[in-house]
Amino acid sequence: MELLIAISMIAGLAYWLDSMRAKEIATEAARRQCQKYLLEFLDDTVQLKKVRLRRNAYGQLGFFRQYRFEFTSTGLQRYSGEARLINKTLLGISLQPYQFE
Repeated sequence: MELLIAISMIAGLAYWLDSMRAKEIATEAARRQCQKYLLEFLDDTVQLKKVRLRRNAYGQLGFFRQYRFEFTSTGLQRYSGEARLINKTLLGISLQPYQFE
């Protein structure tokens, strides 16, 4: 019984550490995307929107995570963006259409 508890705790810790690293990757990717288009990355963070198991391009099972973030182009209105990862691999970033004045 103690072994099962220990394995569960180790698995939980490993998932938590993996999630923290994935969030760092998504945050940095969102920041770079905003800088690339001269946008302001708001709140300096991303929020987890969805997590599920999914296969990568090689057929291996991994955690698909979808993060949401906000940015502004004029300082007046907030727009949303999305970063998608499988494990620690960035799949892509999309930005809501925005005004640029």
